[in-house]
Amino acid sequence: MFVEIDGERRPCTARGRGKGAVVGDRVTVEGDVVTSFGVRKSELVRVDALGDRPHVIAANVDVMFIVCAVEPPLREGLIDRYIVAAHAARIAPVIIFNKTDLWLDDDPEDEEDFRDRLSPYPPIGVPVHYTAALEDRGLDAVRESMKGRLGIFVGHSGVGKTSLLNALSPGLANRTQELSEQSGRGRHTTTHTELFTLPDGGEVIDSPGIRAFGLWAMAPEAVKDHFVEFAAYAGQCKFANCVHDHEPGCAVKAAVEAEEINPFRYDAYLRIKESLADDRP
Repeated sequence: MFVEIDGERRPCTARGRGKGAVVGDRVTVEGDVVTSFGVRKSELVRVDALGDRPHVIAANVDVMFIVCAVEPPLREGLIDRYIVAAHAARIAPVIIFNKTDLWLDDDPEDEEDFRDRLSPYPPIGVPVHYTAALEDRGLDAVRESMKGRLGIFVGHSGVGKTSLLNALSPGLANRTQELSEQSGRGRHTTTHTELFTLPDGGEVIDSPGIRAFGLWAMAPEAVKDHFVEFAAYAGQCKFANCVHDHEPGCAVKAAVEAEEINPFRYDAYLRIKESLADDRP
């Protein structure tokens, strides 16, 4: 692992409790050995590759930048899972829709479709920034969101996370590759998680692209607590333990029918809850 000490990045090994350190941790170093790490104010956790253990991606993160793009295809389901994970970890979520220079044939209807699909998020407190990293377009709002904060770029492979980092600080992470023309899928340009200090203030973590995000240690009945738009209605349900699914007298379902809660977000809630129920042993 590498540790930044007085602005210099040094290779270190880890011993004892220091082996549990992840990107974003404040660590104790003796010589070139990490021996421990400090108390974390947040942890971004997902299920590991085997599906049975937690994998801490980063620590002490203030803001999660969920990066999506024209291509690979936009996946709202992945966005919704990231937002749930961010809320559970008390991390502020922000959506960056990148590669706006690839609007298909400059078709206004194409742009309108993407903006419409992302429209449910600003009303629940999740900003959406539209950017074109390769043209340095739309990045001022992103830069402002990063000042004085530790952020992390997450998202599907090939959406341009590393290109965004290069645009925010030219040459900082010069490891981008184009989408594979044969498969239409993004190649993994980032193979490990790494933290960078930005010249305009703040720090950002670039993480490898993924195609799925498994929520760790979350019971199906707890998912409702991480859909913030439910909060205003939950206390009005007939049953105190209502999970806003099949129960009669559910104020959340009534709000969905009245279009006070976005139905697409409600469907996302049901999918996530059901997937966690299916994963139970």
